[in-house]
Amino acid sequence: METATSEKIPVWFDIDGTLLHTKAGHGAFRVALEEIYGWRDTLVEVRFAGNTDLRVLLDLAEKHGGCPRETRRKQESFFTRMAEHLDRGLHAESPELVPGAYELVHALQSRGDVSLGLLTGNARLCAMIKLRHVGLDIHFSEGAFGDQHHDRNHLARMAVELLAGSAGMNGGHAARKGLVIGDTTRDVRAAKEIGARCLAVATGSDGPYELKAAGAERVVTDLHPTPALLDWILAGEGHLGK
Repeated sequence: METATSEKIPVWFDIDGTLLHTKAGHGAFRVALEEIYGWRDTLVEVRFAGNTDLRVLLDLAEKHGGCPRETRRKQESFFTRMAEHLDRGLHAESPELVPGAYELVHALQSRGDVSLGLLTGNARLCAMIKLRHVGLDIHFSEGAFGDQHHDRNHLARMAVELLAGSAGMNGGHAARKGLVIGDTTRDVRAAKEIGARCLAVATGSDGPYELKAAGAERVVTDLHPTPALLDWILAGEGHLGK
């Protein structure tokens, strides 16, 4: 018998550095920035890891003297154009899956007691395009995205509210049962913001020590769904095993 939605363990995945690696996003952002706003920028000073696309856009608007209201007015066009360039870039150079990511998503998706979602700094269109290029888009229909709010912690709260609304359950209870899987200290902080556990994968810019120091309950170097890792994920609320 399938587990009731309210009893499922919420698992929210980050994308870049957690599920996959790609260099196409920077180029797509840079080209769309010039096409929509007329701002030329190499983006070499921008830290995308753990950030949100909207936060990056707003920071660049300030750097280039852009009007905040005008920046906001054009942001939908910007993210749409960025997604178009991203799709072309990924056709030219496919993203690389993080070891074990595909297998872990499939292992969790096949269970009746897990609910998969996204908690990502990517704009929605870009997030789904990246996942489509590695065959994972069909497993994710809900989440919080980096064009909805500039603050990642706020996105974490949005993800909980979305789940609570769809499942008819208390948001705090959903978060305490839940797990955030990410690769940066910002992912860890977002998990702490909502009272969820964090599985940190040291495949991005932040190393195991930084991730552990930030408060991740478990740090791994890949996402292969070993029996021990699956047991830990499915233990749910209150399980702080290492």
